Amino acid sequence: MFILAAKIKIKNIVFDRVHKVEITKSVDLLSDTAEIQLPMSALFGNTESGYQKRQLEEEIKAGDPVIITLAYKGVLEKVEFEGFVRWIKPNMPTITIVCEDAIYKIRQKSITRNFGKTTLKQVLEYVVAGTGVQLASNIPEVGFDKFILKDVNGAKALEKIKDEYGLYTFIDDAGKLYAGLRQVKNIGETVVYDLYQNVVSHDLKFRRAEDVRINLKVVGVQKDNSKIEVLVGDSDGEQRTIYRYNISDPSVLKKIGEAELSNIKYTGYEGTITGFYAPFVTRGMNVEIRDKNYTNRTGNYFVPKVVITMSVNGGRRKVELGNKL
Repeated sequence: MFILAAKIKIKNIVFDRVHKVEITKSVDLLSDTAEIQLPMSALFGNTESGYQKRQLEEEIKAGDPVIITLAYKGVLEKVEFEGFVRWIKPNMPTITIVCEDAIYKIRQKSITRNFGKTTLKQVLEYVVAGTGVQLASNIPEVGFDKFILKDVNGAKALEKIKDEYGLYTFIDDAGKLYAGLRQVKNIGETVVYDLYQNVVSHDLKFRRAEDVRINLKVVGVQKDNSKIEVLVGDSDGEQRTIYRYNISDPSVLKKIGEAELSNIKYTGYEGTITGFYAPFVTRGMNVEIRDKNYTNRTGNYFVPKVVITMSVNGGRRKVELGNKL
């Protein structure tokens, strides 16, 4: 029998009695978030200097550091979240603390700057300067003839990079700011879900490639930031967009789009799987789906999003399936 455990450290206050913790991690979202629900008994918190009663609204403030460690004792113990308090909701019968990862620090920075000719890495270095956040080592080489930020916070600057250039930014598992393609994190790390063994529930649907209709826009971004667009796929299909850099030949962009369509229009599962707290899965990994009744449907899928919950009802990971690998 697995024994659940949770350790919440906020500033120098440690809580091991938790009503519920929910952590959301996604490659499509700028920041990982956590929501901690503490029982009223948590007003009696354990500090590093002793056991004392306190009003959390007075002791805990926005910007305080947060570390969330969850565990099946003796099986899996993991720091699942590191970040900062955004706000506190002291509602009966629980106290809810909403947290954000290191993007919180970047969000506090106000930026107005015309970079002129620059690179993605130079822009990111400016955005994180003074925040305590470091850049990941694998930032792609992308050039901008100009890049203008006017009266925005650091988070809005990162959102502009995604909206205009299709580059995803988030804090990676090492606590560093990553920017680049959506699907390059943790590839090669695979976890197996057997629908009749370690799956609590699922809403999976099996689809066939011929039933999927996608209208894909391929955008070629040039060195001067001008753009060439090519459409491939089904004109009445779901609209999706991908970006490629320094490619001006429409025929090449079309071939890229057709290759991408072959990844999106697949025969396989779509939906979510809810498993137990173990095995460990996080966004950016692969999951292999097995079904003993349909062995021909075994396949690997990219994980864009995971929601981790631990409460009095147990520990769960809700895993979203992305495209088939």
